[in-house]
Amino acid sequence: MRKWLVMTLIGALALIPAAAFADVDIDVDIEKDKTKVVHETLVKFKAALILVLVLKVTDKAAESETLVNQKNEGNDQFNFLNNSSSTANSISGNGIVGVNQASGNMNNQANAVSVAVDGGSDDSRLFFGGSFAESQAASDQKNERNYVLDKFSTSSSTLNTVSGSGIIGVNQASGSMNNQANAVSVAVGVDPAVSLSEADLGQVNSWNSAVSIFSRSTATIGTINANGIAGVNQSSGHMNNQSNVVSVAAVN
Repeated sequence: MRKWLVMTLIGALALIPAAAFADVDIDVDIEKDKTKVVHETLVKFKAALILVLVLKVTDKAAESETLVNQKNEGNDQFNFLNNSSSTANSISGNGIVGVNQASGNMNNQANAVSVAVDGGSDDSRLFFGGSFAESQAASDQKNERNYVLDKFSTSSSTLNTVSGSGIIGVNQASGSMNNQANAVSVAVGVDPAVSLSEADLGQVNSWNSAVSIFSRSTATIGTINANGIAGVNQSSGHMNNQSNVVSVAAVN
């Protein structure tokens, strides 16, 4: 009996499956959707500020400035059988020549000249040598709220010959309330130098009235010969603004 039980147990154990090892291949399909959205904004501001500063330590300096300011405001003029005339035959000169000639009433005329010359440095200079020259010229003229009445009147101005060299300014007017100006500003610096030049002009004619009945106004200039800087103003009529503004800065 005991022998039978042993054989039965061995047979049962034989029927139990034994542990086994195996290689397994697995195929997997993976699907992946990816969406990427990029928003980029670039804002760029650029500003440039340029400042120029001239710093010059010099031994000498020259500055020249000319200013002319003329006004004709609130004037009344009545001419009846009026005759006015002016005549200049010959004018010549060298250097600085200014001529003003007017025939009529309430004429503003000017010759303004300003000259500054810097001779530069020499062997006895105190600091770093050199020179500085600045030139400015300005003119401001106004004719406002004026009234002119001419009846059977004559106004004439005659200038035959003007000649010269250098700086020449000529103003000639025939009529009434004419503003004329010659403004010259010269600054010269040498060995070595910094030079600045500026010119400005402003003129106004407003709210004026002129009535001419059988009237005549003439202005005549014969010959002008000049070398250098020449400014000429000529007018025939009423309330004319004229100006010559010159600003010169030279470095040698």
